[in-house]
Amino acid sequence: MDKLGRYQIREMIGEGAMARVYKAYDPEIDRTLAIKVLKPHLSKDDQYRGRFLREARAAGVLSHPNIVTIFDVGVEGEVPYIAMELIDGMTLGDLIRTERQFTVREIVDIGIELTRALDFAHRKGIVHRDVKPGNVMMVQDRNTVKVTDFGICQVDSADATELTQQTRLGDVLGTPNYMSPEQVAGGKVDARSDLFSVGVVLYRLITGVLPFEGDSVITVAYKIAQAEAPAVEQLRPGIPLSLRRAVDRALKKQPEKRFQTGEEFAQALIAIARELAEEEERRGAKRGLSLGLRWALTMTALVALTMTVAATLLYHRQYEAMMDQVKGYGGSLAKFMATQSAVPLLSEDWDGIDVFIQETRNRQDFDYIRVIDHENIVRGSNVAAEVAKTYAAPAAKSLPSLDPDVKVQNHRIADGRSVLDFAAPVLFQGKEIGQVHLGIYEAPLAAVARLMLVLLGVLTLVTTAAVALGTYLLARRLMGPIRVLRNSLAEVAAGRYDYRIGDPRSDELGLLYRDFDRAAAALQARHEPPPAPEAAAAPARAGPHG
Repeated sequence: MDKLGRYQIREMIGEGAMARVYKAYDPEIDRTLAIKVLKPHLSKDDQYRGRFLREARAAGVLSHPNIVTIFDVGVEGEVPYIAMELIDGMTLGDLIRTERQFTVREIVDIGIELTRALDFAHRKGIVHRDVKPGNVMMVQDRNTVKVTDFGICQVDSADATELTQQTRLGDVLGTPNYMSPEQVAGGKVDARSDLFSVGVVLYRLITGVLPFEGDSVITVAYKIAQAEAPAVEQLRPGIPLSLRRAVDRALKKQPEKRFQTGEEFAQALIAIARELAEEEERRGAKRGLSLGLRWALTMTALVALTMTVAATLLYHRQYEAMMDQVKGYGGSLAKFMATQSAVPLLSEDWDGIDVFIQETRNRQDFDYIRVIDHENIVRGSNVAAEVAKTYAAPAAKSLPSLDPDVKVQNHRIADGRSVLDFAAPVLFQGKEIGQVHLGIYEAPLAAVARLMLVLLGVLTLVTTAAVALGTYLLARRLMGPIRVLRNSLAEVAAGRYDYRIGDPRSDELGLLYRDFDRAAAALQARHEPPPAPEAAAAPARAGPHG
């Protein structure tokens, strides 16, 4: 087939159980479009022809940006066809088969457009009855939803009996996994049946699996009518509670407990989209600091201040302790050298003093060792130029000494290094006959002190970072229960008194949740009529929250 009516057939682009879809060209208005053609062996069947033309008449009155537009309908010989908008994209079913995982925002946006398209159709008196991923097109590069295939729709019309009553064909057709409980039972369906199917579509987009599956159509139908869908959070953790609640509500067995219109469903999804946008803004710090961030910063500042003060005190105490050790060592060594220098100094054995000084410096790294007599003349030194000259004391700062017989001072030598000077008297029979000056470098002590300071700084940073991260994560965990309570209050404020949180936590938040559920139950008992006697006698059925 290369031509159908005035349309030039280019290629087949799709095929279903009833029809084939071709890419075609309309030369009269220079437009590329899609032609849907009923298969030849079905064209002679009045029921299938009626169903096919029903789609044309139903979708033809639906002018909506999220519904595929019908341009024309005709019959070529005995073959009816529909000329419609050509969509450049794939169906949701095709995308699901590629195992693509949709983001939460993508799922919410798809749900908004899908429910609004169906709401428009419902207000025109048309119930789709076959909402499934294969009948939802996604326009390429725009992620815009286009609902298609109204072939088994139900149309409310006073002009034709075949469109006001459910035909046997319409009762049994559809995709079982996406049908509502009343649809699989062959009962009367309305807009809420389509919204149940939307809930199934969203469930599959979120989890990647169907909520009701089985080895046979009967098994699937039984589960749709009786069984609860597996919890979304078990299949895909991290999904916002508000979205899980919306899907749960759409999948209610009783139509009166679902969303009552597509617009109501869309508004719930729009609120979720707003919640997601606010969360993104909080992450981007566009609306100021979040509670979690404020807590983290406050705890960080508090811990950093505490650790800094503690580290400073610890550093000074440790440095003082190490300085006392150096003072004790230096003072003891200076007194020992003074004792060893007493006899040579008294006997004026200058060579002996020089040998003693050189041997001592070979064993220890001292800056200087000076032996001075009672006339303040240098009689021994590791610097030969100082010997036999008057000792000129450097400008120095006195330090507390652990030994009253040893004088400790601090000064800097010519190369800028700091030296501790230990001065011990040389005594003979209790009379001072000279002095020994021992210079010990302060650099090793300062290096140890700096290392300790660095380690204390690292400890402060690590502790502060750990406290900040822990506080932030703890606050983030608290945000989830807060959102649960906010969403739950919004549900009750909207008059849905059968709403329950039903989270069996064992902490204070669990007590708060149970208090909310008790309050909601009290409101339900006060505002909703009691069940009919026959309903009251029926076995109780567990709700979606256990």
